Formats: sequence, structure tokens, C-alpha cells
Amino acid sequence: MARLASRGLATALVLAILLGLPGPAAAALEFDLDKLNREVGLRFAYGKNTKGADVRLYSLLPRWGFFFLKPGKQLGPFGASFVVEGIISIAGAEQTGFELGATPMLKLSCLLFPGILAYIEGGAGLITESIDSPALAHAFNFTPQVGAGFDIALTKQLALSVAYRFRHSSNAGLYKENPAFNVNFFQAGLAYYY
Repeated sequence: MARLASRGLATALVLAILLGLPGPAAAALEFDLDKLNREVGLRFAYGKNTKGADVRLYSLLPRWGFFFLKPGKQLGPFGASFVVEGIISIAGAEQTGFELGATPMLKLSCLLFPGILAYIEGGAGLITESIDSPALAHAFNFTPQVGAGFDIALTKQLALSVAYRFRHSSNAGLYKENPAFNVNFFQAGLAYYY
């Protein structure tokens, strides 16, 4: 099942990237800066832990946020927003498992070109993990994380999102056993600004 999910995720990522590559007609696309108020999006992510037993994560990341400093307005090309992101993952480990959680984040963005918004984002959330692996000691963990990416305009309000994220999860010392579970995530999806 994990291989099937892996192939499906890889296919979805390749299609998203190919459909989002700017062609001659798309080269003139720009974000409608008046519509950069809120965002809603969905990303697909593939992640693998950095050490210990092998754990692979196939994730859906629904997200919603709002700008409190709009790019292209008060601070020139720079902007800032608050984002809440959920995570629903299938985990391939000793046996198939899952993750569920949510993370509030701060997103700092820069309008590089009229159709490309670069950003860094980070925050800390809560997650429940049901993964049968010696890499994880507990079912409840905290998840500080940081990442960077690009939103590339497909229309004046719709963007292809590509990003990298580093996530640490642990129980913050609540229990004696507290191994670090670090994951590198590669993400692709869509963001709609309204």
C-alpha cells in the first residue's frame, strides 16, 4: 500500500509541477495584489525521517491564512501572514500508521516578480502519531517546524506552491523517553488568494 501511495503522490507532484511551469502565455501572469488578503490551499507532501528506523510520510496539508501585512503595499515587496495548517498523513514504517495534527505558523513573504511570491514560514503545533516504529516513543508530540517555498501564479488568484519543510517532533520532555523524530518534507500543491 505504501508503494501505491508513493507512486500516486509522485504522479500528483509531477503533474502539479508540469501544469504549473510558466509557458509563453503564462509568463505575463501576475498576482492581483488587491486579492492578497487571505489564502486557502492544499499541499501534498512526502517526508522521510532523518535518522533511526525508516519512516516515510505521505501527507495532505490543508491550510488557511490571512495577511496582516500585504506584499506590494506597506513594506514594498514584503508581507506577513498568519497561517493554520492541518496534517493528515499515512506513514509507512514497521506497519502502516497515521498522523493527525495542526500547526499555527507565521509566513514572511516577498514578491520577487509580479507572478512569484517567495516565502519562509514556521511555527509549532500538536500532533498525534500512530506509527509502529522505534523512531517514535509516544503518540502525542509537539512539532516545531520551518520551511521555505514559492507560490507561482497560475492565474491572478491561483498559485502553484512548491516548498521544503523541516519538522521536529518530540514530547518536549513530558515523558522520560523523548527521542527526536525529524522529517524532511517536500511539498507541492495549490494556493488560492481571495
